[in-house]
Amino acid sequence: MPQLPTRACDRPDAPQAPALQRNALVWLSPGGWRTVHAKHWDATAQELLQHWQACQLPWVVTRQRPEEAVNAICLGLPAPQQWDRRRFAASVPTDGIAMQSQFPSLQEVAQSSPWGVGAAAWLAQGRALKAQVRVYGSYGWQFLTGLPYVRSGSDLDLSVHAPDLDAALQALDWLAQTVPLGEAGSGGRPPSAHLPLRVDGEIVFPQGEALAWREFQQLRLGQVAQALVKDRHSLRLVDWPSLVALAEASVHPPSAPTPQVPTIGAAAVLV
Repeated sequence: MPQLPTRACDRPDAPQAPALQRNALVWLSPGGWRTVHAKHWDATAQELLQHWQACQLPWVVTRQRPEEAVNAICLGLPAPQQWDRRRFAASVPTDGIAMQSQFPSLQEVAQSSPWGVGAAAWLAQGRALKAQVRVYGSYGWQFLTGLPYVRSGSDLDLSVHAPDLDAALQALDWLAQTVPLGEAGSGGRPPSAHLPLRVDGEIVFPQGEALAWREFQQLRLGQVAQALVKDRHSLRLVDWPSLVALAEASVHPPSAPTPQVPTIGAAAVLV
């Protein structure tokens, strides 16, 4: 059985949050955990889930499966290395979610990573963006949990939350600095121009619609005719005019009441 550090999440009071979007972090209530444990799991999975519950660690909201009930939320949990990086999925009722938050910011992760010093100029440009930049994937989960996720060759996965199309295009220019011309290199995975690792991830609009930033840039430059947009409920291909319309609609959506769950002010820094 692996030797595991004890972790707990600081959860200060905070105002209500918007409806859950894909890639939001959620903490389960006791009832939510009962739903999870009621599913058949093997012994290794049970060990992981018991640790996750005892240390009050989060799940992540995934794309909603069409067959799921309207009042259910599909969740995922990528395991760290000592559980062989297995991926777990569960579905819980909306009232099984106690709190929500987001992945840590790029600045938080960079301050705790050896590559942060060498990327100071690029990080400063990121702070000037009109978009919020968060880190998910291996670096995000390792920062949140203190458990080993990052391996040699792990990408830095960024979720860039842009308030509008102009901010998204500004963020694309910033992200494009990390890709050498032609992206030539061993296995198509070259080092960044500013970082000793590959920068991956997506641009996210206010209502949760997301595009992989490289595909977004290719669409913007006319290198492809369509790009894939994903949100909590769907996947769809869009051309450039459709993307512009989508961005405008995301900024000015029709008003409608949505269920909410409590939130914590920021993702907990686990030390």
